[in-house]
Order: sequence, then structure tokens, then C-alpha cells
Amino acid sequence: MKKICLFIILIINFLTIEKLSSQNVVINGKVNEPNALIRLFSYNDMLSCEMTKIAETKSDHEGVFKLEATINEIGIAQIAVNLERVDFLLKPNATYDLEILIPEQEIESSYFERQNPTLKMNNADDQGLYYQYYASETIINDFILEHFNQIYRGRQLSLLDTLDVRIEKEVGDIKSDFVRDYVRYRKASIQMAVNNDNAKKVVNQYYDKNEILYSQPAYMELFREIFTDYLLSRQFEPSEFMQMYYSGYDAFLSYLKNKDAFLAENQELTELILSWNLKRMYYEYPDERKITLNYFDVIKERSDNRKNKKIIDDILKQIHRLSFDSEAPEFSLRDRNGNVIKLSDYQDDMLILQFVNHTSHMIDYHFDRLNELSYQWQDSVRIITIATKDSFEDFKQMFDNKSITWSLLDLDDDILLLEEYQIRTFPDYIILRKGGKIGMAPAPAPDQYLDYHVRRIYKYL
Repeated sequence: MKKICLFIILIINFLTIEKLSSQNVVINGKVNEPNALIRLFSYNDMLSCEMTKIAETKSDHEGVFKLEATINEIGIAQIAVNLERVDFLLKPNATYDLEILIPEQEIESSYFERQNPTLKMNNADDQGLYYQYYASETIINDFILEHFNQIYRGRQLSLLDTLDVRIEKEVGDIKSDFVRDYVRYRKASIQMAVNNDNAKKVVNQYYDKNEILYSQPAYMELFREIFTDYLLSRQFEPSEFMQMYYSGYDAFLSYLKNKDAFLAENQELTELILSWNLKRMYYEYPDERKITLNYFDVIKERSDNRKNKKIIDDILKQIHRLSFDSEAPEFSLRDRNGNVIKLSDYQDDMLILQFVNHTSHMIDYHFDRLNELSYQWQDSVRIITIATKDSFEDFKQMFDNKSITWSLLDLDDDILLLEEYQIRTFPDYIILRKGGKIGMAPAPAPDQYLDYHVRRIYKYL
């Protein structure tokens, strides 16, 4: 009996520990949007910046919410309030009390004029990590603005000693490796501007045979600054990349290593440099995309680094997302008559999706041009207008006034559809091929060669 009781106690303790460890971050928040969808994302890494959703909830009628999640290491995370997002730093086994302010946007503002949400941290029970990180960031940013001419024109490297003194005075003893690395690589970025030697000293000091800091934003920001053009600056011609593919990957690696000692001695970092450059080359050399994708596959297959493999997967995911002939995100929305309309209902049709959020003179102009095109296309191309919940009734009236006969759908609460189609401005357009495949995303407006691209894509049908 004692053994059974002991066993039960052990099971209860195990489940309790498991429950506590499975939700090691707690965020108590408030936002100025009641009944909003609240999501928490963690960055898979700070190079690809692909994210994984780790928690979800809704704010109550007063905008209060609570998120609980599990993270394995210190890193940048992101809170999404409906479709608005804001970054902040998270630490395992920490509790946060914060407020998020979503600014009211001007309805005619473009995507680039939109005001970003702001986050106010009321309390962070994380041993001072949050404060030290953002205090250091502020000090460094202010320092660069204050000494811009001395750094970028006067090339006064000794100013970095002044920066160290200021950080030590205002932040105190930095105990976190994450914050120390952040400061170190922000200083390296300044050093690179001062040295003006094509980043040679910074590469040797901060990247040669150094640990790869996948979750460190300052490390990866500097990585992008240095290595996006590294191969070209070392006289590697992209055309040679493609030619070397037919010689085999081993011959290609030998070619790289013979021309650059740094690449020869930093195999895992070289995999990242190659992958990052291949992503750029994928878009710059469309005729060689098949070879580029094959390179990704070979690098991933040959790599012994699990994190590098994951980054390649994420880069490929980004390349294929909404790319030509990829699967279009499905939807199921109601039309003006309350009927449920699905994307799968149009498997045999080429489609134009038009996303709108309010009526205006500009929208009137778009509809007039689109209406003209619809008469030209007849039944060869179908048009679907998707209106946001708040604007649906206004567009119903517009459709009646203009005698528009194509489908009008109500987005209602399916706001994540905008995210899936990466809608950042209104109106926005997507061309879909038959079978629910992406033809072009985003596509231009009706007065900006939409018809040309529709006809171009139609040839592939």
C-alpha cells in the first residue's frame, strides 16, 4: 500500500512539474482593443525571421488578456493584436505585465505611413534582463546619432571606449550573455563603419571561428550587412555558381575554399552565407531557379548542423509562400445573399481577388476600370471582391448602384485571411490560376497593367 501511495505521489509531482515547466512564460497584458485576437510568436531564428505561434487568446471587453507559453531560450518574440504586431524580449521562467497601444490609423494612409503599435512594460520579473537590453539599445542608438560625424566621417574608433563607459554607468553590471552579445555586435557594426576595410577586421574578430548566435538580433543584423554581398565582394560571380553546379557540390565547395580562406575554415557559417545568398539569387536570376533550389537541397543534405537545416527549410518556405503555382490560401465566406462561397468552388476558373476596406473616389475609379476589364474577359476570368466586416454594407450599396454582377464576399471575422494573402494595402489584388493556384501575389491595380499580367498568366492554363 505504501508503495502504491508513493507511486501516486511521484506521478502527481511529475505532472505538477511538467505543467509548471510547460508554461514557463506568463504575460499579463492590456490593449486598447476589446475582444481582439491576441497571438504570441517566437522567432525561429533572427536570420530568416520565420516565426512560430506559441500561444493564443482573446482580450476581454476591457482589453485585458493573459498569455502563457513555453520558450527554451532568451529571444525576441512578437505579440500580434489582430493584425498589428510588436516585438519585445522574452526570457524563460519570467512574468511580464505590459500594455499595448494600437494607434488609430488614418483611413487614407498608405502602408508606409501607418503608425506602429507601442508597448509599455509595467513590470518584468526577469532579473533585470528586459531593462538592461532596452536601456543598452537606447544608449547605443542615441550615441550613434550624437557622434554620427565622428564615427562615419572622422572614423574615431576610440569613441567606443566612451560608449562602454556610458553603458556601464547607466545600465550597471550586465549579467546576461544575451545583452552582452547584443552590445558587442552593435559595437562591431560601428567598428565596421570606422575601419572602412570591407569588413575584414570585423569578420576576423567577430565571425571567424566564433559561435553562431542564431537568436541574437545584433549578430544577425550585422551578418546581413556583411554577408549579403560578401561573395560578390570576394569576386565570386553568380554565373560561376551556376556553372559549378554541374561539377558537383564537392567541387563547388573546393572552388569556394580555394578562393577564400575564411569560408574554408568556417564550414557551418559558410552554409548560412551560401543559403542567404542563394535566396537573393533566386529572385535575381529567375532562369536559374531550378539550380538555386537544388543547391538548397544539397546544402541541407550535407549539413550536420540542425539549426542550419531549419533555416534552409524556413527560407524555402518563404520563397514558396504565395509564389507562382503554389497553393492559394483557402477561404469560406458569405456573399450578399448569405450563401457560403469557398475558393474550392472555383477550381475550374481563373480568378482576380480584390481586397477592399472602405469606399472612396479612388475605389470608384478602380471599380470602373475593373468593370471595363470584366467585359473584355467575359467568362475566362472571374472577379471576387472581399470586403472587410465594417465596409461590407457600403460595398453592397456600391454594387447595387453600379450594377456590378461579380461576387462580393464579407470577410467578417476571418481577418487572418488578410495575413495569409499578405494584404498590406487596400485595395489589393491577387491573380489565381485554375485549381486554386497562385498566379501573381500581389498583382497590380486595374490601371497598372493588371490586364497584361492576367493575359500573360492565362497562357499557362
